[in-house]
Parts: sequence; C-alpha cells; structure tokens
Amino acid sequence: MNDWIQLLFSKFKSVSGVLIIILVIVEWSILFFTRKIESNKEGFVNILSYVLQTIPYVFFGKVLILGTMMWVYEYRLFTLGYNWYIWVLAYFVYDFMFYVLHYIGHKVRFFWCIHGVHHTAEEMKLTVAVRGSFLIFLHMPHTVLWLPIFGFDPFMIFIIELIAALYGLYEHASEKLVGRHVWLEHILITPSLHRVHHAKNHKYLDTNYGETFSIWDRMFGTLQKELDSDKPIYGLMGDSIDSKSIWQIQVVLWTELWRDINNASKWTDKVKYIFMYPGWNHIDGGKKATEYRLEALLKDAVNKKQNVTN
Repeated sequence: MNDWIQLLFSKFKSVSGVLIIILVIVEWSILFFTRKIESNKEGFVNILSYVLQTIPYVFFGKVLILGTMMWVYEYRLFTLGYNWYIWVLAYFVYDFMFYVLHYIGHKVRFFWCIHGVHHTAEEMKLTVAVRGSFLIFLHMPHTVLWLPIFGFDPFMIFIIELIAALYGLYEHASEKLVGRHVWLEHILITPSLHRVHHAKNHKYLDTNYGETFSIWDRMFGTLQKELDSDKPIYGLMGDSIDSKSIWQIQVVLWTELWRDINNASKWTDKVKYIFMYPGWNHIDGGKKATEYRLEALLKDAVNKKQNVTN
C-alpha cells in the first residue's frame, strides 16, 4: 500500500504543478487583456519569490522534511491505514495545524519576518499564493512534519498538502474576477475571507487564519467577514516596503528586526524582540494588531450608534 500511495503522490504532484501554472497564466491573461491588473511587475516579483523559496526545498526537502516524517512515522502512536475517513480526518488535522502555524506566523516577530513577505503584496491575484520568504522552510514545514506520529502516512499528508495548496491558490483569486460566496463562508475560507486576511485595514488585522476551513477561526474568535463599507487595502501597515522590489520584500523585515535588537540595551529585551508580537518595543510595549482592530471596531460601533441617534 505504501508503494501505491507513493505513486499516487508522484502523479498528483505532477498534475497539480501543471494545473497551478495553467491557472496562474489564465488569470494573469484575463486581468492583463481586460486591463484590470495594476502591476505586472509585482506579479513577476511573486514568481521570483517562489523560485527563491523553492531552492532550499530542492536541496534539503527530501533529507530533512521527508526524512524526518518517515522517522517520526516509525514511532507512530497508531496505525490508521488508508480508509476514506482517515483521509478526511487527516485533512482536518492538517488544516488545524496550518491554522496554528499561520497564527504563530502573525504573533511571533521572528516568524512574522518570514511570513510577512507573503503579506507585502498590494494587489490580490493568484501569483500572490506563491509569494513567500526564502526562509519559509524554517516555518511552514512544521504544518506536516509531526503529523505522522499520529499514524498518518507521510505520503498521504503530502497529497493532502497538495490538495490544500490548490485550494489555497484559488483563495488568492483577484476580487475583480471572483466575488463573495457568502453561504460557503460558514464552512470554508473563501477568496473574500482570505482577502480580508491580506488587508491592512485595522478592522481586518490578524483574522481568517485557516487555509481550507473557516471552523477554526469560528472556534477561536478570529473570523472576520468582508464588510461592504470597508474595501480591503492590501500590504503591510507603515508602507515601509516596496512591494515591487524583490530585495525589499525579502530583507527589510529582517533589517528592521536587527535594528530594534541593536537599539535595546538589555539582553532580555533583545530576546523579546525575536519572540514577542510584531510591533512590540522595549520602551512602552508597543501595540498589538488586535488592539488596532478592537479600536477600529469600537469606533465603528460608536459612529453607527450616533448615526441612529441623530
């Protein structure tokens, strides 16, 4: 059975890779010829980022990721097999792990320097799905790395990861081509919900972490629907990074972290800059993204109440 699932993974990987390329080309062509695309250069930077983040996987992927997963599988707590319900369970477990790692990517400065690259895009389109840091191998592989301990075949996890990645690609579709699927938002992270996740509007900050299912965001209070009154504005708060510069999107977050570490005199503060939330500082503690969000929601509620009163 293990040989069969390895063959299935190999075939599916090839098909999914071709499908991703086709979908990206089709969307890009439609946006270009209908003149709905804002920046071709940003799209090229997205693809170049994908090339950069792929290089470490080419050299270390089989040795570190697959090797670790196969080793963990040897010490699995259960032997779950390959029944259809095990595939469903594995998908839900994988998606929960994605939620956790994604959440950490927004809450820990070190991992934000990696994940934040993905959020530097200022226009939503399919190529944004592959816009990532060259150091992403230090972060997101943990989504799958330890799942075999529960008895999931590593190649089963790889297949599920590919399926999830295809859906994740769709989530980045341009709002000029894909609107809202309100009824699906009860179950899935739709393109609209994921556009909210990419927005720097204060009401939208640090929400919608799921990759496929919205149930985790509902359970942990991080779900935010797109509001008619607030069109998502993409990019990072502060506008300190040129989204069309491959150098800036890959390096500036790290240089800013290094500057903050150097400015701190205490070693404890230097360490805190690495592990505390983005925006933390050693002078007054800084401000969390959730605080900006709560302030914006409160201000909106007050304005609505005043409008009703008037």
